[in-house]
Amino acid sequence: MSEARQPLPFETPPERGSWRVVLLVLAFSLPLIVLGVLRLGNPFQPPAAPPASQPLPPLDAETEAYAKTFGLDQLELSRWQNFLGQTVTYLDGRVSNGGDRTVRALELTIEFHDPYGQVVLRETFRPIGGGRPSPADPRAAPLPAGESRAFRAAFEHLPADWNQALPRLRVTGLLLE
Repeated sequence: MSEARQPLPFETPPERGSWRVVLLVLAFSLPLIVLGVLRLGNPFQPPAAPPASQPLPPLDAETEAYAKTFGLDQLELSRWQNFLGQTVTYLDGRVSNGGDRTVRALELTIEFHDPYGQVVLRETFRPIGGGRPSPADPRAAPLPAGESRAFRAAFEHLPADWNQALPRLRVTGLLLE
Protein backbone atom coordinates (compact mmCIF):
# COMPACT_ATOMS: atom_id res chain seq x y z
CA MET A 1 0.00 0.00 0.00
CA SER A 2 1.15 3.37 -0.84
CA GLU A 3 0.37 6.26 1.38
CA ALA A 4 0.05 9.88 0.15
CA ARG A 5 2.80 12.09 1.29
CA GLN A 6 1.70 14.56 3.97
CA PRO A 7 3.30 18.05 3.84
CA LEU A 8 5.48 18.95 6.71
CA PRO A 9 4.10 21.62 9.08
CA PHE A 10 6.47 24.33 7.78
CA GLU A 11 5.71 23.59 4.12
CA THR A 12 2.84 25.25 2.26
CA PRO A 13 1.29 23.53 -0.70
CA PRO A 14 1.68 25.39 -4.01
CA GLU A 15 -1.38 27.41 -5.07
CA ARG A 16 -2.92 26.22 -8.25
CA GLY A 17 -5.10 28.26 -10.61
CA SER A 18 -5.01 31.67 -8.84
CA TRP A 19 -3.64 33.40 -11.94
CA ARG A 20 -6.35 31.77 -14.00
CA VAL A 21 -9.06 33.43 -11.88
CA VAL A 22 -7.49 36.85 -12.38
CA LEU A 23 -7.23 36.26 -16.10
CA LEU A 24 -10.88 35.17 -16.33
CA VAL A 25 -12.06 38.24 -14.40
CA LEU A 26 -10.11 40.55 -16.71
CA ALA A 27 -11.34 38.73 -19.81
CA PHE A 28 -14.98 39.25 -18.82
CA SER A 29 -14.74 42.78 -17.36
CA LEU A 30 -12.66 44.44 -20.10
CA PRO A 31 -15.34 44.09 -22.82
CA LEU A 32 -17.96 45.41 -20.40
CA ILE A 33 -15.85 48.51 -19.67
CA VAL A 34 -15.29 49.13 -23.38
CA LEU A 35 -19.01 48.79 -24.12
CA GLY A 36 -19.86 51.17 -21.27
CA VAL A 37 -17.50 53.85 -22.59
CA LEU A 38 -18.83 53.46 -26.14
CA ARG A 39 -22.46 53.58 -25.04
CA LEU A 40 -22.18 56.47 -22.58
CA GLY A 41 -19.60 58.49 -24.45
CA ASN A 42 -16.23 59.72 -23.33
CA PRO A 43 -16.42 60.62 -19.61
CA PHE A 44 -13.38 62.88 -19.94
CA GLN A 45 -14.90 65.05 -22.67
CA PRO A 46 -16.46 68.29 -21.39
CA PRO A 47 -20.24 68.61 -21.85
CA ALA A 48 -21.43 70.39 -24.97
CA ALA A 49 -22.20 74.09 -24.64
CA PRO A 50 -25.87 75.02 -24.51
CA PRO A 51 -27.28 76.31 -27.80
CA ALA A 52 -27.15 80.06 -28.34
CA SER A 53 -30.32 81.88 -27.37
CA GLN A 54 -32.62 83.00 -30.08
CA PRO A 55 -32.36 86.70 -30.88
CA LEU A 56 -35.17 88.85 -29.60
CA PRO A 57 -37.29 90.76 -32.09
CA PRO A 58 -36.43 94.45 -32.54
CA LEU A 59 -38.26 96.92 -30.35
CA ASP A 60 -41.57 98.08 -31.78
CA ALA A 61 -43.63 101.03 -30.53
CA GLU A 62 -45.25 99.02 -27.72
CA THR A 63 -42.06 97.44 -26.39
CA GLU A 64 -40.10 100.67 -26.78
CA ALA A 65 -42.67 102.47 -24.61
CA TYR A 66 -42.56 99.65 -22.06
CA ALA A 67 -38.74 99.70 -22.02
CA LYS A 68 -38.92 103.18 -20.47
CA THR A 69 -40.51 101.67 -17.35
CA PHE A 70 -37.35 99.68 -16.56
CA GLY A 71 -35.00 100.86 -13.87
CA LEU A 72 -31.31 100.00 -14.05
CA ASP A 73 -29.61 100.97 -10.83
CA GLN A 74 -27.01 99.95 -8.25
CA LEU A 75 -24.48 99.63 -11.08
CA GLU A 76 -20.99 98.78 -9.89
CA LEU A 77 -17.81 97.57 -11.56
CA SER A 78 -15.44 95.13 -9.89
CA ARG A 79 -12.46 93.05 -10.96
CA TRP A 80 -11.19 89.63 -10.07
CA GLN A 81 -7.77 88.26 -10.91
CA ASN A 82 -6.74 84.64 -10.62
CA PHE A 83 -3.27 83.35 -9.76
CA LEU A 84 -2.35 83.18 -13.46
CA GLY A 85 -2.90 86.92 -13.85
CA GLN A 86 -6.11 86.66 -15.89
CA THR A 87 -8.53 89.47 -15.05
CA VAL A 88 -12.32 89.38 -15.29
CA THR A 89 -14.33 92.59 -14.93
CA TYR A 90 -17.86 92.32 -13.55
CA LEU A 91 -20.76 94.71 -13.94
CA ASP A 92 -23.23 94.19 -11.10
CA GLY A 93 -26.58 95.91 -11.05
CA ARG A 94 -30.28 95.63 -10.46
CA VAL A 95 -33.06 95.70 -13.05
CA SER A 96 -36.57 96.73 -11.98
CA ASN A 97 -39.80 96.14 -13.87
CA GLY A 98 -41.81 99.31 -13.26
CA GLY A 99 -44.58 98.39 -15.67
CA ASP A 100 -47.74 96.33 -15.31
CA ARG A 101 -46.74 93.31 -17.42
CA THR A 102 -44.49 90.30 -16.88
CA VAL A 103 -41.25 90.33 -18.85
CA ARG A 104 -40.17 86.99 -20.35
CA ALA A 105 -36.87 88.24 -21.77
CA LEU A 106 -34.83 91.44 -21.59
CA GLU A 107 -31.72 92.14 -23.60
CA LEU A 108 -29.33 94.95 -22.71
CA THR A 109 -26.60 96.38 -24.90
CA ILE A 110 -23.60 97.36 -22.80
CA GLU A 111 -21.18 99.87 -24.32
CA PHE A 112 -17.76 100.77 -22.98
CA HIS A 113 -16.24 104.07 -24.18
CA ASP A 114 -12.78 105.57 -24.57
CA PRO A 115 -11.78 109.01 -23.19
CA TYR A 116 -13.12 110.64 -26.39
CA GLY A 117 -16.58 109.09 -26.05
CA GLN A 118 -16.11 106.50 -28.81
CA VAL A 119 -17.46 102.98 -28.26
CA VAL A 120 -14.55 100.56 -27.74
CA LEU A 121 -16.61 97.49 -26.76
CA ARG A 122 -20.27 96.63 -27.34
CA GLU A 123 -21.77 93.46 -25.86
CA THR A 124 -25.31 92.18 -25.38
CA PHE A 125 -26.46 90.57 -22.16
CA ARG A 126 -29.76 89.05 -20.99
CA PRO A 127 -30.47 89.62 -17.31
CA ILE A 128 -33.96 88.13 -17.86
CA GLY A 129 -34.68 85.17 -20.09
CA GLY A 130 -31.04 84.15 -20.43
CA GLY A 131 -29.30 80.99 -19.34
CA ARG A 132 -30.72 77.53 -18.96
CA PRO A 133 -34.08 77.13 -17.25
CA SER A 134 -33.23 75.88 -13.76
CA PRO A 135 -33.86 76.93 -10.17
CA ALA A 136 -30.14 77.64 -9.84
CA ASP A 137 -30.21 80.30 -12.61
CA PRO A 138 -32.62 83.12 -11.76
CA ARG A 139 -32.02 84.82 -15.12
CA ALA A 140 -34.12 82.16 -16.85
CA ALA A 141 -37.28 83.02 -14.91
CA PRO A 142 -39.62 85.81 -16.08
CA LEU A 143 -39.68 89.08 -14.13
CA PRO A 144 -43.19 89.92 -12.84
CA ALA A 145 -44.54 93.46 -12.79
CA GLY A 146 -43.27 95.61 -9.92
CA GLU A 147 -40.35 93.31 -9.05
CA SER A 148 -36.59 93.68 -9.42
CA ARG A 149 -33.67 91.32 -9.79
CA ALA A 150 -29.90 91.57 -9.40
CA PHE A 151 -27.68 90.69 -12.33
CA ARG A 152 -23.98 90.22 -13.06
CA ALA A 153 -22.32 90.50 -16.46
CA ALA A 154 -18.72 89.33 -16.91
CA PHE A 155 -16.15 90.70 -19.35
CA GLU A 156 -12.87 88.87 -19.84
CA HIS A 157 -11.14 91.27 -22.20
CA LEU A 158 -11.71 95.02 -21.98
CA PRO A 159 -9.80 97.27 -24.39
CA ALA A 160 -6.80 99.13 -23.00
CA ASP A 161 -8.23 102.49 -24.15
CA TRP A 162 -11.41 102.09 -22.10
CA ASN A 163 -11.98 105.20 -19.93
CA GLN A 164 -12.53 103.11 -16.72
CA ALA A 165 -16.03 104.64 -16.29
CA LEU A 166 -19.33 102.78 -15.97
CA PRO A 167 -20.57 101.56 -19.33
CA ARG A 168 -23.76 102.80 -20.99
CA LEU A 169 -26.70 100.35 -20.85
CA ARG A 170 -29.60 100.37 -23.31
CA VAL A 171 -32.64 98.11 -23.63
CA THR A 172 -32.38 96.62 -27.12
CA GLY A 173 -34.63 93.56 -26.82
CA LEU A 174 -37.82 92.91 -24.90
CA LEU A 175 -40.30 90.05 -24.83
CA LEU A 176 -43.52 90.59 -22.87
CA GLU A 177 -46.15 88.08 -21.73
